[in-house]
Amino acid sequence: MEDYELADYLAAKKSLASTLHKIEQAIISLEEKQTAGKNVKAQITLSKERVKALKLSLALIEREIIRLK
Repeated sequence: MEDYELADYLAAKKSLASTLHKIEQAIISLEEKQTAGKNVKAQITLSKERVKALKLSLALIEREIIRLK
């Protein structure tokens, strides 16, 4: 396993947080489309699973940031 520095974790956290925000916004848009009658249930489900994975990743990164400080 590679050794990462604090700056690496901070950069990864920023990038993942940005991606998380974008996916959360996309879910809102997809749910609006679903309400309007389009069949986007699979995309919504996939996006929600991505949100879970990103939140888990961010929690683990935050744990490492605290450990390294």
